[in-house]
Amino acid sequence: MNKTQQPPTAIVLPTLDINIEDQWEKTRGIATPRFSTVSELYPNQDFQVIIVLGKYQIQQGKVRVKITCDIESSEGNITLSNGFNIMLEADLEKYIGLILLPKLPSFRFGSEHPAGEYKVIVKVDDTNSDEKEESIVNTITLRKENPNQPIELENELEAWRQNYYLDPKPNELIAAYCKSLDEIGINNDANILFYVEALNNSLFLADDINRLLGEGNLPQLQRNGLNILLARSNYENVDLENFSEQELKILHEIRDEGFYNPLLLEEQVSHPSGLDMLWSLFFANGKYDNIDKIIEALDLRVGKDPEKLKDLPQEEAIAYAIGSASAWSLGLNAKHHSLVRTYLIYKVNQPNISEYIKESLIAILTEIDTEEN
Repeated sequence: MNKTQQPPTAIVLPTLDINIEDQWEKTRGIATPRFSTVSELYPNQDFQVIIVLGKYQIQQGKVRVKITCDIESSEGNITLSNGFNIMLEADLEKYIGLILLPKLPSFRFGSEHPAGEYKVIVKVDDTNSDEKEESIVNTITLRKENPNQPIELENELEAWRQNYYLDPKPNELIAAYCKSLDEIGINNDANILFYVEALNNSLFLADDINRLLGEGNLPQLQRNGLNILLARSNYENVDLENFSEQELKILHEIRDEGFYNPLLLEEQVSHPSGLDMLWSLFFANGKYDNIDKIIEALDLRVGKDPEKLKDLPQEEAIAYAIGSASAWSLGLNAKHHSLVRTYLIYKVNQPNISEYIKESLIAILTEIDTEEN
């Protein structure tokens, strides 16, 4: 095989995932890496580029690789450059095998960039090797039409929601949200929190929300739902011109009141709905912080005899119920979500974990294994 036929020694994948590094580093060696990719993007949409090295020379126990990443037009002109230029110096013992870069380059097309195909150009220069610098190319397409079109979801709405973190699809987000308002209603905080978190990672959709409002075809329930969505989001310019004056007044009242987010609490979850909200956050962003908060709630059962719950003060009985619900939800979601199970295995092996939580997680994992075998 001549040099031009040799396969690339790195993998280059555009992605919308926001927690690749966390998921990779914390559970390294426990599970097979999982990467989500994206091929179509819209103006003002943030995206990252995953760079995985599969071949490198080792000298004196060190890997030394210089890496750059740019976005070029089809004519070969650099269109987006964020100055990503790093020298990766890695210890062999720590990084043997595939190497996911500790920092991923991030990009965003502006409205001034023309629609069409672009190239992601990653250049890899292994300074320990005599081989020349290698270029790895992937392609992406910038689209200018409205990201939200009427769609028929391939799966049931709840299955779509629970798997969103595995393969984010912002172009389906608003349509799915409106469908959830019709099916679930406007008063389900856990459901709304999922869409708020997903929108926070796709704020470019605000312009499209404004367009949908301006078309005048949305029923009032959906307009109210979008009002709540924007009010709870991190979007700063919430005074969209296609909201009415009364709608904007309500929007700011909701924003000024604030809202419950259990992940931001310093103490343990104090209400059963907090667990549902934490799972909603995880389904939207895949952050292990959400699972950590749910695991913490297991401690609410410590020192309480399930046979004598009726003798406990109401507050303690509720705390025990929340701890039990935490264990049940961890088992259920670990059974259906491999990332959850992988993280529970990771937690069991951490030296600073309490003995009670360790035993609780082992019991959850053992029960899953027993059911599957």
